Amino acid sequence: MAFLKSKTKEPLAPASPIRQSRSFWQDARKRFFRNRLAVIGLIIVSIIVVLAVFADILAPYDYDRAYFDRVLQKPLQHPEHILGTDEVGRDYLSRLIFGARTSLIVALSVQGIAVLIGVPLGVLAGYLGGRFDFVFSRIIEVMTAFPSLLFAILIISVLGGGLKTIIVALSITSWIGISRLARAQILSLREQDYALAARALGVKEWHIMMRHLLPNALSPILVAVSFGIPSAIFAEAGLSFLGLGVNDPIASWGKMVGVSNAYVRVYWHLALFPTLAIALTMLGFTFLGDGLQDALDPKQEE
Repeated sequence: MAFLKSKTKEPLAPASPIRQSRSFWQDARKRFFRNRLAVIGLIIVSIIVVLAVFADILAPYDYDRAYFDRVLQKPLQHPEHILGTDEVGRDYLSRLIFGARTSLIVALSVQGIAVLIGVPLGVLAGYLGGRFDFVFSRIIEVMTAFPSLLFAILIISVLGGGLKTIIVALSITSWIGISRLARAQILSLREQDYALAARALGVKEWHIMMRHLLPNALSPILVAVSFGIPSAIFAEAGLSFLGLGVNDPIASWGKMVGVSNAYVRVYWHLALFPTLAIALTMLGFTFLGDGLQDALDPKQEE
């Protein structure tokens, strides 16, 4: 009919691209690798880990093999010893490589024990509250009153030096910070809507703690562990420097620095190389910890 107007079809608008959803850990990985300092820290830490794991293959000599005719040689003085030798003729490069293994064994063991003790106690105290939380808080206050390094020195003085003793001495107080952090995280998370809904539905308490609360509290705990590793390395180096660390002939960066005091005015390499190794390791883990802290922060913009 004439009075009807012909209808023209309008062109369809192009479909907007659908943004593929990413998980929290995928976003965190993307943020981490965009941080140059974090990547540098990851590279440094990876190199230290490779040296520690494959020290038996990478080191040109055993850490306790001595050449008494090559005592206190400076770097490049002998073609077979690039970084020189120590006071009894042991290859210094080999000692440095095996020293990385000692430092990582102590640091990872101390932090592992801290997580195994501190996280369960902190989660239980934060979730259960009441008398358990009261007793837990008082124990934490008492333990915090003891200087951790002096407490470690006291334990080593009683039990004697050695790698296992150092791990035990440093682990006794290392769990305090992680447990307080876990408790604070659980206290803030247990009142969230998803936790209240799970409790209203009759979900078991341990299930709420393990499946709902603990996974959401892992990010700050991982960051705390990444910062705790260099602290443990520095503590071990300090104890070894004082002569309370590992026993000879096990290689330790702190012990190498401590022994060098008697020769450092002439044989500068004895103090320089282990000091640089400690500083570089601390720097790498610090960069890595800062990167993890930024990457695991959900408030960071993409």
